[in-house]
Amino acid sequence: MNTRGEGNGFKFLKALLTDAPADCVIWPQFRDTNGYGRLGHEGKHYWAHRFMCQMAHGEPPTPGHEAAHSCGRGHDGCVNPRHLSWMTKTRNQLDRRSHGTKSPCGWRWRPKLTPQKVFQIRALKGKKLQREVAEMFGVTDATVRDVQSGRSWKKLVDA
Repeated sequence: MNTRGEGNGFKFLKALLTDAPADCVIWPQFRDTNGYGRLGHEGKHYWAHRFMCQMAHGEPPTPGHEAAHSCGRGHDGCVNPRHLSWMTKTRNQLDRRSHGTKSPCGWRWRPKLTPQKVFQIRALKGKKLQREVAEMFGVTDATVRDVQSGRSWKKLVDA
């Protein structure tokens, strides 16, 4: 019996569709360094809030539409379908400004890795799962994959 795609994250979101409270519902599983939830479903990875918006409100009107939070707590991992709607990127940025969650200079870039950490991540390749390494360093699985493959930090050569 194939149960792929019916994981705890999917079940959590599905239950919210019929019983969402008025307050924010914070994603209880993995969140990226900016606080947004990540979800694996049927072998693919999604933003939890975007996946929920699609479940609750259907496909986005255009590929450029974003899942926007009326609560202003997307960075805290809110996935409440009552707080989500499709907005254009411009409208979503204006909405973020009104919530006070938009940095005046755009995204707040906060590098999590140092050259020393990059060497440690590379040394763990094949010894630990990427998700385990990601948890150890507070980064995403994709960041670990990119560091270990040389896609990111490529100018940093092991000494």
